[in-house]
Amino acid sequence: MNLDEAVGRLFLIGIPGPEIDSETERTLREVKPGAIILFSKNIVDSAQIRDLVDEIERVLGYKPAIAIDQEGGIVSRLREGFTVSPGAMAIAATGNVENSSLAGRIMAREMNAIGVNWNLAPVVDINCNPKNPGIGIRSFGDSPDQVIAYAKAFVESMKIEGVMSCLKHFPGKGRVDVDAHLDLPTLDVPFSTLDSCELRPFREITADSIMPSHIYFPQLQANRVPASMSKEILTDLARGVLNYEGVLVADDLGMGGVSNYFSPEEAGIEGLKNGMDYLTYCHEPEIQRRVKRYLTRKIEKFSELEARLQESLKRVESFRMKAVASARNSLDEISSAENQRVMHEISDKSITAILNDKSLLPLPLSSVSAIYSVRLSRLVQVEDGPQRGVPAVAREIAQMIDCPVIDYAAGMTVEEADKLALSAPGKGIRLVFTENAHLNDGQREFLIRLSQRTGRTLVIALRNPYDAFIKGVNNCVLSYGYEGVSQRSILKVIKGRIAAEGRLPVSIPQEV
Repeated sequence: MNLDEAVGRLFLIGIPGPEIDSETERTLREVKPGAIILFSKNIVDSAQIRDLVDEIERVLGYKPAIAIDQEGGIVSRLREGFTVSPGAMAIAATGNVENSSLAGRIMAREMNAIGVNWNLAPVVDINCNPKNPGIGIRSFGDSPDQVIAYAKAFVESMKIEGVMSCLKHFPGKGRVDVDAHLDLPTLDVPFSTLDSCELRPFREITADSIMPSHIYFPQLQANRVPASMSKEILTDLARGVLNYEGVLVADDLGMGGVSNYFSPEEAGIEGLKNGMDYLTYCHEPEIQRRVKRYLTRKIEKFSELEARLQESLKRVESFRMKAVASARNSLDEISSAENQRVMHEISDKSITAILNDKSLLPLPLSSVSAIYSVRLSRLVQVEDGPQRGVPAVAREIAQMIDCPVIDYAAGMTVEEADKLALSAPGKGIRLVFTENAHLNDGQREFLIRLSQRTGRTLVIALRNPYDAFIKGVNNCVLSYGYEGVSQRSILKVIKGRIAAEGRLPVSIPQEV
């Protein structure tokens, strides 16, 4: 393997679309990546993905690792035509670790059938900050023991089915209140705190890869740089303290937590120099090619970079060969009746009700006087017409009782919330669908104002469970996500077809 090929093997890159066009072929031939990551933009159906993977292999002349973010819940790239799992927190709400194994195994078997052999999951962040904007329901909860138990079951089930796993986001970002997609979060806690909480999953779960994140730890790092580019984190902590010998794969180096401060070239060279194995560039083919050329030139000039290249190359090639070794399942495995049955059963067991007024479930539909719904931030399983973003479950209940859905923006202002609450009926049952109302002043104000009106309010919290603990919220149903499978389970609970048996998988916050 020559230098050009060796440098390429350290790249994990995305491609622009669902087929290999001339520019994508050029990028593949120039970069020679060791791994490819697929996003929703690359996916049409199962047969197309399998053909796409085959074509990537043909162009490259070898089999790269094929990665995807298939956590379940709101982070699911494989949707239409696949069996979609509830998210991590929903699974934890079932109170049964075996459900994590079942979900992981089903997802892995379907991924394997289309040639995807590396799942960038599970999330093992401990969601100990209710105001965390980027993790929330992607986590199994706020207890290290609970996160470890459910994540370990997920990892082990995927391994059985021949799919590599990835623990993220090292060294842990469940405690922060800034989203690394947008900017660089800071976590100013001593090592002892990290060691007793955030680091435990990375220490106690054996996984094929770990994803360092873009987060700054001032008590561990000398300079304000993302963990994904820090020797103190990548080498001293991961390799030295934790004795981790597997692959370190960067979170996308185009995220705001990196790109606000460093060029793509700087991110790549600093990541490699300080201990990263896979350098991740998910978008922009021109940047992918440019960084590859830059790194190759630098490595040619500096022997210490050549030594780091060889160290990481050994790891990523061992990882890649293991990833591509499993034979593919039949496409008939995908979205089978049995897979769907199991996922629906898991989802049904996750729905949680926190009620002062037990008579609200099953919902006495004839008493509903108004339906309010947030327009969801992620447009999945929702209305895509005049009420863009309104969840299907809200529309279906509205149709059942011939009552319009009054929709509102997730980020509505306090003034808009006050006006909306003033127009609400003061009798009957007001049904309100929320998404992270605890993080949005307008949504929170709306719920508080409604609690001051006569009549009753039932909140359906479609994302983080902390909406149930906003002042004045006395009755709340929690779904921990709004995939179609979760929305169907909500409807069953509303209609009384099933009971809400889920258990709150996080502690009750003192303040939201």
